[in-house]
Amino acid sequence: MLTAVDGSAALQTLERERVALVLLDYFMPGMTGDEVVRRVRQADRVVQIVLVTGYAGEKPARVMMRQLDVQGYHDKSEGAERLLLWVDAALNTYRHAFAAERHRAGLRFMLDAAPPLYLAQSFEDLLERLLVKVSELQRVDSAFLATLPSEMIGASVQEADAFVPVNGAEFAEEPLEIRFGTGRFREGMVLDALSAAERSMVRETLRRGSIEVRGNRSVIPLRLGTRPIGVIYIDRGVEDVYERELLEVFANQATAAIHNALLSEEATTDSLTGVFVRGFAMRRLHEYLKGAQRRGEPVSLLMLDVNRFKEINDRYGHDVGDQALRAVAALLQSSVRETDVVGRYGGDEFIVVLADTPEAARVVGHRILQQTEQLLVPADGEAISLRLGLGVGTLCPR
Repeated sequence: MLTAVDGSAALQTLERERVALVLLDYFMPGMTGDEVVRRVRQADRVVQIVLVTGYAGEKPARVMMRQLDVQGYHDKSEGAERLLLWVDAALNTYRHAFAAERHRAGLRFMLDAAPPLYLAQSFEDLLERLLVKVSELQRVDSAFLATLPSEMIGASVQEADAFVPVNGAEFAEEPLEIRFGTGRFREGMVLDALSAAERSMVRETLRRGSIEVRGNRSVIPLRLGTRPIGVIYIDRGVEDVYERELLEVFANQATAAIHNALLSEEATTDSLTGVFVRGFAMRRLHEYLKGAQRRGEPVSLLMLDVNRFKEINDRYGHDVGDQALRAVAALLQSSVRETDVVGRYGGDEFIVVLADTPEAARVVGHRILQQTEQLLVPADGEAISLRLGLGVGTLCPR
């Protein structure tokens, strides 16, 4: 219980502490009770206030309660039992009002969080953003997001589009991968590192497809249509019905955003190498060129191909040729900035689009060629060295 000797001290206390109920004398030194109420209501609409007076003849109780927005008006002459009735009623009202306020705040958070989830972004970036958002929503320090293996998620996208019903039990024993973690969890952990109780909750959530709460732990399912693809685990037991509803809404938003991100990646990403497909890379090149003309900034284009690629395919087979293409694509992606564009132009040909790099384009090209000299692909007990052909062109608008 907190006490204050006058209205000014009461206001200072309310600024520092979260309070459910205020018992407030009507007459106080320096500031009357009704003045305190008006100041409190400017900052807090939820806290419950019971005015206490020894002068019952001031105004009728109902008039005072309506005018001042207080939840009780007690005449000291009515005794302690009457005051306790006011206190019980005010505390019950506070519980409902506070829950409703939290629900409204949660809905506002959801509305603010939703648009960024649907921005163009990679699948990995989206998963990280989802974990950050749910941690903010639930105010937790330890949480993780785990999904089924990527190939299974891809299959889930296709089958979710086809509305194929699935029994979640068949996925309950599939190995999940912890993609992102906070607090006591870390990226790359395996579920075997969790406690038996935590693993049991994850499996049950996948099987049932609904939020699982046990003690101070909660697990939220992520589903595409009827197909479970993963879970979000938080170190907090969400028992409140309003909060559970918010988590269900969030999970629905999350899976819709995941669906969109995966479909976007499927349409823009080359399945073999992981870089952009030709059509999307060329669209990005055209966007860069238009921006360069408008702003007067340079844009560079690197075109590359794998030397003797047909010989590699003919001698070692297409599996080795595919490995070579993946290795080259990985090298290109690691050699440029995130804002640059790497695309597969066709066959063994790649393009790299570099913005604002008039002289650096040649440096990047030389670095790629030098790193390629260390690039080896295993085949039939030997290591194949790769060589690239490379050309550089730069547009320098005047």
